[in-house]
Amino acid sequence: MRAVTAVFFAALLAAGGAAQAASGNGTVSGAFLRLPASASGAGMGEAGVAVTAGSQAIFVNPAGLAAVKGGYASFSHAAWADSLAFNALSAAYNTPYGGVAGIGFRSLSYGKLDAVDNTGAPAGSLAPRDLAAEAGWAADLGEGLAAGFSLKYINSRIKRSATAFAADAGVTKRVGRTFFGAALQNAGSGLKFGDESYPLPMNLKLGVGVPYGNSLLGAFDLNLTRGSNPWVAVGGKYTTLLRRGAALVLRAGYNTASGDAGGLNGFALGFGISLPDLAFDYALRTMGELGPTHHLGVSFKWDTASPEIVTPYTPYKAAPGRLRAPR
Repeated sequence: MRAVTAVFFAALLAAGGAAQAASGNGTVSGAFLRLPASASGAGMGEAGVAVTAGSQAIFVNPAGLAAVKGGYASFSHAAWADSLAFNALSAAYNTPYGGVAGIGFRSLSYGKLDAVDNTGAPAGSLAPRDLAAEAGWAADLGEGLAAGFSLKYINSRIKRSATAFAADAGVTKRVGRTFFGAALQNAGSGLKFGDESYPLPMNLKLGVGVPYGNSLLGAFDLNLTRGSNPWVAVGGKYTTLLRRGAALVLRAGYNTASGDAGGLNGFALGFGISLPDLAFDYALRTMGELGPTHHLGVSFKWDTASPEIVTPYTPYKAAPGRLRAPR
């Protein structure tokens, strides 16, 4: 069962998504780039192009890097189907030159699989894996506007390896208490396996984030993805103060990205413990017949110039004796 699940997942992601091809939208490569690269984002159903910040913003909307005031580092791990593991590592630093530089690395491992030849006889083993490394830059342009971009190197290995290069670009804009965001992801060359080249899952994300009161934040994204039908993601989080300097964050979300995967699919729940400089997050996502996915994340920041500063992307920072709403 383990091998069957891993093979199915490898076919779904590394080879471009059989379900997408069957829908008449064509086959894409590098579909692992669509996986959520943070536990906090996974817990909100992958909604957040307007409100994702910190170093993990390089995976969603590079404009969100502009919210980093000093430095930020984040790591996320997701595991399911026994041998499958997805890891994401990122870091960002506010440079002396008026912008924020960020780097990110993602890796999806399918474990070791037995291989057979065209007669069904054993033919050794395979260790499929996908990885992407990227670097980005973002700047606060004033009046609630931020912009950023990133460049990425992508490598996928099944039996042979294929390489591609791509770019992301995005903007965020604050209007009153509402945040808007847009990002173009994975614009670049496709991965070539043998004589066949398959385009990357280029995606246009459009979204909005709306805070309500002092504790709630809602987010809604529309995604127009090559090789897939348009899909939406909606999520929210509730933040409550535990004690001086610490808060509990509860998250929930839903998306329609893989509506044809069968079974209970697209739902997400999560929680996190947020300290002044450290955060721990967990999320549970349903993936239809593949079962649930568990996401663990940890983030460390040294970007708080003052305990009273609240950014659009961390709208409920714990302050002495009370919660702060976004400004």
